Amino acid sequence: MANMKKCRNNKNSNSNNANNNSNNKNNPPLISQLTPQQIAVIAGLLCNALTVDSVLVDKDQRLEIVLSGSLKRRTRLDQLLDELEGTTLLEFLDALNKR
Repeated sequence: MANMKKCRNNKNSNSNNANNNSNNKNNPPLISQLTPQQIAVIAGLLCNALTVDSVLVDKDQRLEIVLSGSLKRRTRLDQLLDELEGTTLLEFLDALNKR
């Protein structure tokens, strides 16, 4: 939660100091303040390797975001099996016989 407040405070201070170049030179860009874990999460979300499963907010307004994903690349067979998910074995064998 402290990171969110820090980020919010940085946003406000950056907008207030936008016209003051000397202050901007003293403040490193936000990207340089990110940890490798944060960069990995951002990259995973942008590349659709991670999806948001749930967003939880408790009574103290603490935020928990549950992400899931896979590092395994989906093959053509994986995609085909997804398409055939609702198909019965009999329908599948009939389709093979007709080929």
